[in-house]
This record gives sequence, C-alpha cells and structure tokens, in this order.
Amino acid sequence: MTDRWLRVFVAAADASSFTHAAEELAVTQSAVSHTVSRLEKAFGVALFDRNRSGATLTEVGEQLAERVAAGFAVVDTAVDQLRAENASDAVLTVSVSTSLATHWLMPRLAGFKRAHPGVELRCLTSDTDAAIGRDGADLWVPLGRGPWPGFHRVDFCAEELYPVATRELLSDHGIEPVALAAEPGRIVELPMLHLEERYNARFDWLQWFDYMGLDAPRRLPGVISNDYSLILQAALDGQGVALGWHHIVGGLVESGRLVRLSNRSVTTDEPFVILAKSEPIDGADAALFRAWLIEQAGGSQN
Repeated sequence: MTDRWLRVFVAAADASSFTHAAEELAVTQSAVSHTVSRLEKAFGVALFDRNRSGATLTEVGEQLAERVAAGFAVVDTAVDQLRAENASDAVLTVSVSTSLATHWLMPRLAGFKRAHPGVELRCLTSDTDAAIGRDGADLWVPLGRGPWPGFHRVDFCAEELYPVATRELLSDHGIEPVALAAEPGRIVELPMLHLEERYNARFDWLQWFDYMGLDAPRRLPGVISNDYSLILQAALDGQGVALGWHHIVGGLVESGRLVRLSNRSVTTDEPFVILAKSEPIDGADAALFRAWLIEQAGGSQN
C-alpha cells in the first residue's frame, strides 16, 4: 500500500465520484477506480458502494476517509511549515499555466519589477490543477473552475473567448475573416485545434457551435492536445483554428500574429480566479502582487 493509493482514496471520498476525483488528480477515471479496488482488496472490505449516480462511501469507508484525511492534514501542515521556515521571506511564489505565463504574465513582469524592485518573484508553471496547495506557492491562478475548498478566491478576469487563427491559414483555404464573421458555420472548412482538458472543462468547440446557434457537425477533425500552450503554438504555426481565451490571445491578436475570426465573443459566468490560503492574504508582497495581477487584467476583487 502506498501514500498515493490513500491520496486517491481521499480525493474520491471528497468528490463522491471517481470521475471528479480523476479530474482533480489529472489521471483517468479507470486509474482511480483501479486504485480504490486495490485498496479494497488489500483491506478485504468494500470502501464504496458503486451506483449509476456515482460512488458513496460505505460505513467502513467513511471511517477510513475521516482518519486518513485528518492524517494527511497533519502531514501537509508540517510540510508547509517546514517549507515556510526554510524559505526566504523575500521570495514570492506564484503558480500559473504555461500559456498564461508565456503570453500574459512574462511580457508584463518587467514593468512590475521596475515598480517593485524589492520583490523577488518565483513563477511555477503547470498545466494541471492537481498540485494546487501542495507545490509551495503563495498564489495560484488555476485552469479549472474548482470548487476550491479551503482557499480564498478573488476574481482575476472574465472568461471571454473567440476563435483565432493566422491570416496565412485563412489565405491557404481561400477564406476572408469578414466571410467568417458573416457565416460563422464556415469555420468547419478550417482544420480545428481541440483542447482535451485535464481539469474541469471550461469551454469547447461543441459549446461554441451551440452558443452561435449552429448545428455542430458530427465530427470535428483536427489536432488534439491536453496542453493549451501547445494548442496556441499550433495556431501560431498555421496548423488550425483555436478557441482563444481573450486574456491570453488578446495581445497576439493586437500584434497581428493571430486574427480574430468572429465579431461575437462568448463570456461565461465562470471568471478565472486567484487563490490564496488565507484572507487577509499572508504577506505584504503576496497582497501587492495579487492586486497588481487584478489591475493588469482589468478585473476587480468582487
């Protein structure tokens, strides 16, 4: 039996769903199910009752989940304290996605450093939310929608998106951007780039067709990746059309590297957020940097 088996069990117990636990841990649903089955075999008891609506803990499972979760809480607190005691107070660590770091954060950091030269910043990049709260960061900008129990959240920016591609791709297929604005359904004439998300799904092509009031084709062939930074690079290389989240692709559109293919954009009711472990936030530098992030994104702390 391993620590990871028990971590998977606790995640499944908290979510009451192997599927949701898999999304949180960035693994497959079958991997969660297999791990739980191995635990049940090792203990010789059933830990979950499986049914069509999900998985519910048995009485024995509830007792084990409560005790194991309490044990992990003690361990995680000890690890956090050790890290804090041995870390430089001057280092602020923020965890963001690779695409956000590359196309949004890094181009702005020089301005932050000029305004606040005394703040030493460490940027972690990850394209899964599985390590949130366990990677030693002070602030997180998660990819998914949560929920995030135990964290304080403030809005970072609205989730606004629209399709983007290069002018060269459009030219190769004999399509003008204005034609797509008039007939958005013609976007299926272009190769499409699909994000296979490893976290709670935000928005995909099928939802975009539905929002536009169009019947989605049965098949949407194209390139699939679970890394949005690779999707963006493929779009920049002219390999296809991608759904672009405005806070990430806005600068690429403004510079002409990508073309916005629709006059309409989708704005969901699920903004991107910044997470912290406490409120008031722990540390003046963390509070300063969080406020700067929100200011740069044009957001608010609602």
